[in-house]
Amino acid sequence: MYLDLKFNKNELSKIGILDIYIKRKLKYNFSKNFKIKINPKIQSKIINDWKQKKSIKTSADLDNWLSLYEINYDEWLDLINSDYIWASWCMKKFENNLSNYFSIRKKYLDNFYYSIIKVKNKELADEFYLRIKENEASFEEIAYQFPEVIDQKSKIKIGPVSINEVEASIGSLIKVGEKNQIWKPKLFKGIWFIVRLDNILRAEFNQNLKIKLSLELGDKFLEEKFIEVQKTNII
Repeated sequence: MYLDLKFNKNELSKIGILDIYIKRKLKYNFSKNFKIKINPKIQSKIINDWKQKKSIKTSADLDNWLSLYEINYDEWLDLINSDYIWASWCMKKFENNLSNYFSIRKKYLDNFYYSIIKVKNKELADEFYLRIKENEASFEEIAYQFPEVIDQKSKIKIGPVSINEVEASIGSLIKVGEKNQIWKPKLFKGIWFIVRLDNILRAEFNQNLKIKLSLELGDKFLEEKFIEVQKTNII
């Protein structure tokens, strides 16, 4: 089969990869002169992770891959190291912005665990709530022993989830709640639900999170540059 490999921006747009192509070039252009020494331990992990992802098990497999993609070993190393170098560039570029950005993003970075009982009838919801509050039955006993409970076998316990992954009506409760707090029945889309907040894992401003936030800022940076490129037609 003959495949015409000559392409232009319009063709890249039509197949939905113009932004990917330009952002990859932008990442390379911004980070190519960034000086960082990759130590042997990290390099070995990058290589092994890449080989596992690509199902490369032998030297022959790697040689075949290099031949297929028409690059040499050094070019391959540059390729697989590019994400690590970009992350390091972002860490340096945005190091003075991370603390403030963390404060802005924190409420979306905390993880919540909660349990939920859902029923169709308000009177039944009120009864279940009172039984739990007055210690006549545990939350779990109500959730798993009464056939009136909706999604009884699959969706009683939820988490870990961030606040933007849950329904707004539930999120508004758990984001201000305390561990083991139980709320009175609430109505949402015709269903009455009782929610208990089981646990909160607060985001810690550690190295892993700093890398994650740096990459988020890097993505925003690339999006801005992509728009500039589209307007000026210069890359």
